Amino acid sequence: MANKGDKSKLYDVALRMYIDGESLTGIEAALGVSRQTLSQWKADTKAPSEEYDEWDRARQVKRSTVQRLRALFEREMQALEESPAGSLNNANLDGITKLGTLVQRWEQADAAQALKQGAQRAALFLDFVKDMIQFGTKHDAALVSIIEENFDDIIAWGQEKYGV
Repeated sequence: MANKGDKSKLYDVALRMYIDGESLTGIEAALGVSRQTLSQWKADTKAPSEEYDEWDRARQVKRSTVQRLRALFEREMQALEESPAGSLNNANLDGITKLGTLVQRWEQADAAQALKQGAQRAALFLDFVKDMIQFGTKHDAALVSIIEENFDDIIAWGQEKYGV
């Protein structure tokens, strides 16, 4: 867990992670800031008359920007495809290439974020299984036996439930 003075330094990092799509649980695990603190930081940015706090609004803006970029790319591609043969100029091709590159980078970043979140879920699940084994070793040998006998089923359950 982060030290009390360090938490304020982590605010901007936590906000950026949240905007990028990370869950509060994932931020808690990555930064060592309690979920309660993260929730309080979010709540402190919500005006009484507003439906969403600043963290959620910033996340929505980022998502809408990506969606608008994708829609713009699709419209421009369609316009280029419908234009008469030989009418394309270098400026049009350069613009659509740059726009396509932006969309591709956003999609790669989204895919990388999804993979990262999946890996974090997998790590949390495996940590849970390890903790159960350690607990059983110290307090209840029968629990360890049950885990050993049903290990494949436990892993299959974790894959199904947590997408691990």
